[in-house]
Amino acid sequence: MRKDIDRILTEKGAEAIFLYSESEKEANMYYLTKFLAPDPFIYIKRVGEKPILIVNPMEYSRAKKESIVKDVRSYVDYNLHEIMKSAPDPKIGNLNFLANVAKKELGKGAKICVPPNFPVIIADALRKEGLTITPMFDLIEKARETKEPDEIQAIKEVQTIVDKTTKKVIDLIADADVDDKGRLVTRVNGRKEVLKVGKLKAILGHEFLDGGCEAGDPIVACGPKGADPHYSGSPEDELMANQPIILDIYPKSIRSRYYTDMTRTIVKGKAPKEIKKMFEVVLEAKNAAIDAIKAGVLGSEPYNICCDVLEKAGYATTRGGKQITKGFNHGLGHGVGLQVHEGPSLNEFYKFALEEHNVVTVEPGLYDPKVGGVRIEDTVEVTKRGCSNFVKAEILLEI
Repeated sequence: MRKDIDRILTEKGAEAIFLYSESEKEANMYYLTKFLAPDPFIYIKRVGEKPILIVNPMEYSRAKKESIVKDVRSYVDYNLHEIMKSAPDPKIGNLNFLANVAKKELGKGAKICVPPNFPVIIADALRKEGLTITPMFDLIEKARETKEPDEIQAIKEVQTIVDKTTKKVIDLIADADVDDKGRLVTRVNGRKEVLKVGKLKAILGHEFLDGGCEAGDPIVACGPKGADPHYSGSPEDELMANQPIILDIYPKSIRSRYYTDMTRTIVKGKAPKEIKKMFEVVLEAKNAAIDAIKAGVLGSEPYNICCDVLEKAGYATTRGGKQITKGFNHGLGHGVGLQVHEGPSLNEFYKFALEEHNVVTVEPGLYDPKVGGVRIEDTVEVTKRGCSNFVKAEILLEI
């Protein structure tokens, strides 16, 4: 939570945070300010003091109205014009300006935290002013893991749209005809048209835009192609009957910027025997993992329970460092919020306890290059006694 920033800073032995980036791309900057901007601006937070936002003159009025940071200042308050005019190059002038801001607000010798991706050229400019620079690994990210009520609500709202949109897409596939080559065929303006991945992604994109979301690049993988968990695919890939189709959908709200993440695996027609078995085992593993999730449980525990189920059924996993060509070859889940992949993690190496109001995915999968893949994924909120599942979409294989 944002109020934990002071505590985390103190634990790191730092006096302040100094951030300089655009919030449209940098989730931490947006989380701390709730001000969305395409150009870089400055965020400074000293331990025990209110944060400061320093923006270019064009954004000053908007930042005053929209940011949750109350102390908003303009670049002109820090002699921007004079510094830029005296510099031999505008880029050098910008470095000098940032150093001037840091020196004025933090003082010579201050120990400040910056993110690990902070530009080294800016860090050098701050060091020249006598500031001590320390990288802050997971400082803000850790705070972001525990969701506030408004963040929980934002994720739920996106998931409601995902449930509705996924049903439309699955209904489209269910209603499709099958041609003599086994391809799914729909009717468009009275003409038959082979249903391809590009068409399905276009439908998802339009539906999500209508719901105020950006679709991103959802995974639509049919048959053996689904054996690659992150198959990007070609728009020309044809969807086939009697083969598994993986739909991995993770849109972001345009307004709130929050994501959700869900996967369903379906077969139009009759599923192959091996796919049916994989589906049943994956569903059992997912349910067992969800039953194990609650505050205080290590992130590795649900993963191990999932692997126990899969291995007992005769499938290989990468637990223990094994390299496999078929089976379960990824972690069980990850946090979801302002990024589709964030902390905490559900995998073999995550030895930290899950906390109340973490939001994580649970997504076991099995993959076989000969027949394809099966993955089922829900997004859940960790609670004191268990977890709350945000996903209402039906889980079924054959449609």
